[in-house]
Amino acid sequence: MTRRFWAPGRVNLIGDHTDYSGGLVLPAAIDHGLWLEVEPSTAIALESQVEQDAVTVAPDGSRPPTAGWGRYVAAVAAELAALGRPALGLRGRLTGDLPAGAGLSSSAALEVVVATALCAVADFQLAPLELAQAAQRAEQRAVGVPCGVMDQAACLLGRADAAVLLHCGRLEHRLVPLPPELAMVVLDSGVQRRLESSGYATRRAELERGLVALRGRSPVDVTVTELDALVAAAGVDKVAAARLRHVVTENVRVTAAAAALAQDPVDRAALGELFANSHASLRDDYQVTVPETDLLVELCDEAGAVAARMTGAGFGGAVIALVDADRAEPVGAQVAAAYQARQDRWRATVVRCRAADGAGERG
Repeated sequence: MTRRFWAPGRVNLIGDHTDYSGGLVLPAAIDHGLWLEVEPSTAIALESQVEQDAVTVAPDGSRPPTAGWGRYVAAVAAELAALGRPALGLRGRLTGDLPAGAGLSSSAALEVVVATALCAVADFQLAPLELAQAAQRAEQRAVGVPCGVMDQAACLLGRADAAVLLHCGRLEHRLVPLPPELAMVVLDSGVQRRLESSGYATRRAELERGLVALRGRSPVDVTVTELDALVAAAGVDKVAAARLRHVVTENVRVTAAAAALAQDPVDRAALGELFANSHASLRDDYQVTVPETDLLVELCDEAGAVAARMTGAGFGGAVIALVDADRAEPVGAQVAAAYQARQDRWRATVVRCRAADGAGERG
């Protein structure tokens, strides 16, 4: 019997590079993602419309391929096997509309949809956050990226018309309703990156040097006013101090953004300022934006977006803009045209998103 599974991509409204230090994030699962239609088999044999090729791996993830998307599939199978999943395979076909390298968590969606299907065909039960952590470890195993849990958690915990306020240290979360009058518009810069070959691991190592100043405290519990004294007392170098400053201030912005969205009416001015400050911090303190994403944010502001910032890990990828719902299409078109006029190498892809339900089996 053929069974059908879904995993969404995610867009992070605010809170980037905070998850791997146990910080706060505010992502939403989106209505673009990956579908996997499968039936039981002896091995894991998948063909992909998305990647336009096929992979076959052992049902326990042993002897993984050394390159390609099959690494993720094998790593998911291996992590689930370590948790006790029976070594049952499946064969099927992967389809979807989630672009790779655009900051919308295509790798997490792949991990989660494969993990969800593997658990289902083996009648193996895991709580959503257990499954998210297994998928997170799979990414680390597959490509060596020391990622946090945000992407996988968002893919599983997301709900329609809501963002997920997640404390990545305590793994506590609550839903934050998104106002219907604001639309999420993602603008892919066209600048693709692979996290294993970007500066992602370097940034995490630099942050680790800064975290020493906190003496074991969570960055969520440190106030901005006490940060300079802590950094000075620990003798932290300037680069590490800048990385830490981003994380501490970003956690504050996440909390404030959730509060702004909860206002009736929504505090549009606060959202605009918070998104702008977040982007500036990612550009100046964490140094993960690129000129193209900086330009897209500038153009979104000129077109009248309520708020705009880089989203995802950076080093390319996409910008998220909150736009009046009745102006989403014209604003997206205006920004894309202006982007093409201001630089002649890349073209922006505009994707209007809605917050969607998380991964699971669909009839």
